[in-house]
Amino acid sequence: MAEGTGEANVPAPIPRWFVSAPAAADLRPLLRGLQQRLVHPYVLSDVAALGASIAQSLRQAIAQADTVLVVLGSSDGSQSTLFEAGIAVGMGKRVIVIADPGVEISAGLEGLLTIRARPDDLEAIFFALNQAEGRLVPGPAAAMAAGHPLGDRRVNELLDLLHKARRERAVLEVLQTALEESGALTVQRPVVVEPNRFVDLGVWSDDLDAIALNPLLIEVKSMFSHAAVRQTLHLLQGSRMDAALLVYLHPPHSPKEMTEALEKDLFPVMAISLETLLERMRTSSFAEVVRDLRRRAVHGVPAT
Repeated sequence: MAEGTGEANVPAPIPRWFVSAPAAADLRPLLRGLQQRLVHPYVLSDVAALGASIAQSLRQAIAQADTVLVVLGSSDGSQSTLFEAGIAVGMGKRVIVIADPGVEISAGLEGLLTIRARPDDLEAIFFALNQAEGRLVPGPAAAMAAGHPLGDRRVNELLDLLHKARRERAVLEVLQTALEESGALTVQRPVVVEPNRFVDLGVWSDDLDAIALNPLLIEVKSMFSHAAVRQTLHLLQGSRMDAALLVYLHPPHSPKEMTEALEKDLFPVMAISLETLLERMRTSSFAEVVRDLRRRAVHGVPAT
């Protein structure tokens, strides 16, 4: 320490995470895991003042938190946690939801980072948190979209590069460039989903939060086929994420092959040709294109 400067190396404060869960939930593994991540987790009973009302203690507990972690179990008793999540959102806190795979997510929680896992499945929870590192920021409920179209000139340039591309690496570079230049995106390439298994791209976007597709895994295939859909779905399941975008370079050779590729509903895999994606990004942001693809996939409308 330098004398006379009045300065000292002050350690950064440990982030405080308020954990909201049904009373019967066993949170011990989760709380220990959070502590190992250098987080200070606490529940309402840890900070509630004796003699204070529950509502007063709850608001104080949420106000002191940097992050509110909401645990939704498969059994009854989640109404209180939904109420607490609503208070946290209203107070502008960043909220993360851990939901048992069998739990139906309330419409009021759409747009929040949601991890589909049991509260004791620490591997799945912390994998998702690691993927989200740096993207969990509080914001107003009605934030403005940050992505933007690429415009005619830039899309023409990218299409020209795509038509000249002869190697997979060059194709991926065209796609990655388009995504990054569309704004408000973090692109990772490649993404490890299982030991020795990779997805071509992983995309984080604030705009995709609103349709619960954050992060989005992207797999590039030479041709759209039923096998390509199955392979992408397998990678998606290994990633523990919720949806994937299959970007292909060529359609099937025949209408019959297209029918076979679409014989079952695609979602949670969405599909689009790279050329079509670029064309649509002339006038739409990437998130707007994905939102439309999700709607089409959910309702069984054929891919473009």
